[in-house]
This record gives sequence, C-alpha cells and structure tokens, in this order.
Amino acid sequence: MKADALMEKVKGWLEELERGLREGHTGDFLSFLEGMGRFHQYSARNVVLIQMQRPGATLVAGIKRWNELGRRVKKGERAIAILAPTLKKVEVLDEGTGEVREERRLVGFHTAYVFDIAQTEGKPLESPQDTPERAEVYGRLCSRCPVPVEERLTGGAMGYTNGKRIVISAMLSPTAKAETLLHEWAHTRLHFDGVKRPAEVEELEAEATAYAVGRGLGLEVKGSRDYILHWQGTVEDLERSLERISQTAREMLVALEGARPAQAEAA
Repeated sequence: MKADALMEKVKGWLEELERGLREGHTGDFLSFLEGMGRFHQYSARNVVLIQMQRPGATLVAGIKRWNELGRRVKKGERAIAILAPTLKKVEVLDEGTGEVREERRLVGFHTAYVFDIAQTEGKPLESPQDTPERAEVYGRLCSRCPVPVEERLTGGAMGYTNGKRIVISAMLSPTAKAETLLHEWAHTRLHFDGVKRPAEVEELEAEATAYAVGRGLGLEVKGSRDYILHWQGTVEDLERSLERISQTAREMLVALEGARPAQAEAA
C-alpha cells in the first residue's frame, strides 16, 4: 500500500474518533492509548495503522529485527504496513563558520512493513519480568521522574505541579499515587512551554498520556474516561494532541524502561 493511502486511512480514523468522542464513546481512544503503551517506539500514526490492520497485535518488528531475535515470519503471513520517514542528504552552509556540512532531512514518507510476534515462530523471547508491587512501581516512578516529587497532606487535591516539582497527596494508596504522579509528570512535559491552551485540552492530554504510560506499566489507570469525555475540539486539534501525547508517552516510557518488560525495537 502506498504511503498516501496509509495517510488517508489515518485521516479517516481520526475523523471517526472525533465523532465518537463527541457522542461520548471513548473505546477507540482508549484502545489507541493502550497501543501507545505497547508500541511507544512508533509514531501516533503508526500505532493507529498497526491497530487498524491487526487489532490483537502485542509486539511488532520488521523481518530483519525478528531474524536478529532468532525468529522467522511464518509462511503466508500478511505484513502490517506502516509509514517510515524518507530522508535526503542535503548540504547546508553554516553562516557562522562558512563551512558546508551535510545533513539528512525529512522529505516525505514511504511504506515499511512489520509483523506481530504471533505471526512469527522460533526462539522464545526472554520472559517478561514479574509485575512489581504497586508500591514498588510508585517508588520507581519517583526515582525516574525528572522533577522532585514530594508527599504532603493536600486537602482534596490528589496532586499538582508547578512544572518544577510535583506534590502528591500522602493520603492516597500506592496505586493512586502512581497514577497521579504519571498525570502530573505528563503536565510537566506538556504544559509549561509558555503556550496557553484550554484547561480541558491540557487535562485530556495529561490524562491520556498517563493512561498510555500506566497501561504500558501494567496499571489499571481508572478514571480516564471522564477526562477523555471533556474533548470538544476539531479533528486538527485532536491530531495535534495525539502527536503530543504519543511523543510525551514515548519519552516517559523510555525513562521508565527499567520498570517495564523490554520490547522488540522498531524496524
């Protein structure tokens, strides 16, 4: 399938998603966020494409990567088409030094192909680590969070951040502390850049990011539906939010790699 056709498939999915959210249906969005937790090394568009073509996918990679892992794609299996960047070497003049250097710049996209682990056979992958206790998850989140985390008696608030530190209510359970920390951590990465956004958009982005990361860590992440139902934007706004959500979730999951099972790398 050509890259343009894949782009159209993603656009159609976004339009359906926006209509569903307006009608109060959050299932497709939550499924997308589940996919972000599993496939954080892929872009938002590619997560959509993977889920559209193989909804039950759990771990995907290209043929070369599967071969490196000692596995082979089964005969007759249909590949999952995704988008890969097309880069071109260009010469750029450095105005400061007058020197010409070579850079690789994005000029478009082309079709690439991956397969789910269920489409392969061969050497077993390393078994995932046992799911850590919730208190341990919270401790690991605190140790990897890029800003200081404090616990206080905060009245009715579960947590808050000023972008430079995060405060979590000391009255919460370990699970609730972990989920609240993910939400506030997402805020620190998304919403302290000097750009003013509607409060409901910021809450949607933070909770969606926390949901994707939390599901990737094995947390239930309850309560996301209420935040997601706040969405009242356009398809274009939603697409921008999805890209921001996926990028931030990816950054957080990379920082938390020690707290989750390793995945096959992208093709």
